[in-house]
Amino acid sequence: MTASIWALFVAMTLWFPFRRGPLGFGIFVVTMAFNEIPAVLLGVFLVSVAASFTDAAADGLAAVVTALGVSCLVTFGLVWLQLRARNVRPALEAALNTGLGTNWRASVRSEVGLDAGLTTPWGRGILQPFQRHVASVERVRNVPYGSGGRAHLLDIYRRKDRATGKDRVTKRPVLIHLHGGGFVRGGKSREGVTLLNQLADHGWLCVSANYGLRSQGTFPQPLVDTKRIIAWLRDHADELGGDPDQIFLVGGSAGGHLAVSAALTAQDSRFQPGFEGVDTTVAGAVALYGYLGPRSPDPASSPLNLTRPDAPPVMIVCGARDTTIPPAGPRSVATSLAVMSNSPVVYAELPDTQHSFDLFASVRARVVASAVEAFLDWARSDEPTGCAVTR
Repeated sequence: MTASIWALFVAMTLWFPFRRGPLGFGIFVVTMAFNEIPAVLLGVFLVSVAASFTDAAADGLAAVVTALGVSCLVTFGLVWLQLRARNVRPALEAALNTGLGTNWRASVRSEVGLDAGLTTPWGRGILQPFQRHVASVERVRNVPYGSGGRAHLLDIYRRKDRATGKDRVTKRPVLIHLHGGGFVRGGKSREGVTLLNQLADHGWLCVSANYGLRSQGTFPQPLVDTKRIIAWLRDHADELGGDPDQIFLVGGSAGGHLAVSAALTAQDSRFQPGFEGVDTTVAGAVALYGYLGPRSPDPASSPLNLTRPDAPPVMIVCGARDTTIPPAGPRSVATSLAVMSNSPVVYAELPDTQHSFDLFASVRARVVASAVEAFLDWARSDEPTGCAVTR
């Protein structure tokens, strides 16, 4: 019975019985951990099934053989789920080559190097899938950026040896992370921690911010909050050691909607009530498993209607097997941006990947973090190369 229950969950992860609607969301909830941290679950399974073999032995040889056979299938299934993460790197590299041109690596300035970041996360992703803190990174929690209480709080991530003001000569690029949750739940400490820690460790000034949810999350209030975050960071960039000319947005799910929408509505006074004259332009945006459809009857609530020639560089990454937000929506926005924008657009569909793939510090989350860092590094380089791409 123990092995059979595990086999059911593994089977649902490999072959989704439902792909859309509420049942699709249920499949995501049930299979997320199996898809992202199967090596951890393999250890849990082996311990649990070993404990139950004593009971099986008492039921006779047939029970033992059946339990052993099912256990082998579960083991092979979990091992295969872990090995499938190797498909992420080629998909991301192909997307970067298509969006930025084959010579884009010449402009990447990552401290650890792109290839190292894309090929070495296996040990840490398997052995440290729950890592939330990095020894070299300081986290300053619950800094207010507005007067909206908990909805207007942000956390600051920065490298400890750069938090004392010793690096004032070099201003750090700034990353704003926006969480997911369908505009009704979620918070700044949930997804994206792997990316925040990695970039902070490599010299970035990173923040992860809350915004209005539920009754405060109706359009366009979260977008207004996002612009308040940009304005606050631009105003405090000097004291924090950040570069106000290199502010980037990254968001997951609902946060991806905000990241792309804010990047495409710079200086739009409608979404900056009371601070219309503040510069809210950004140098680039990244949407991870983002919902990029309309939020209300207002055409401006859909990023598809906001595409413009002067858009900054944009990267969109989604799971090819996302049962919560199918890839069709993000793909249509990426296609529209590629046609309209004068800046490069990178679009990647990750094979065998579900929603919220950066909730854990998994192999997949770490590889995606390195690819996002490479894109951001390219976007902030003085003379980006390799972007002569026919679209």
